[in-house]
Amino acid sequence: MQHNIGPDGIRIRAFLGVLFFVFAFGMMALLTVVGAPLPFRMGTFLPIWIGTLSLLQAMTGTCVFLAGRGACTTEMGSRRIDDEDLRKYFVRRSSRIHLQALASALVLTLLLVLLSVLIPWRVPV
Repeated sequence: MQHNIGPDGIRIRAFLGVLFFVFAFGMMALLTVVGAPLPFRMGTFLPIWIGTLSLLQAMTGTCVFLAGRGACTTEMGSRRIDDEDLRKYFVRRSSRIHLQALASALVLTLLLVLLSVLIPWRVPV
């Protein structure tokens, strides 16, 4: 399997993915406890999407930003990919990663909102 990012890039994206998921779950818990309206709870979509996108990039070893530029990382920075077929491969792969991240984030957000509605968490008064 081809990668357009190195081990450091994979670790950074994995860390950011976990960080954004923790943030999103904490945000949903806080919004649930204070009884925020459902549209506000749907705001957790953004950090869930960023977390999902980061984790998918880490799992596949593909940076969607670099793929869009037709580049890959090297020890000296980034460089343009000379092979046209390889460049197209990374563009197709990054498109799939974007779609998977959007679909997964939407499903996870809806599940969290549903869970927040079904569980009667309230701040004791």
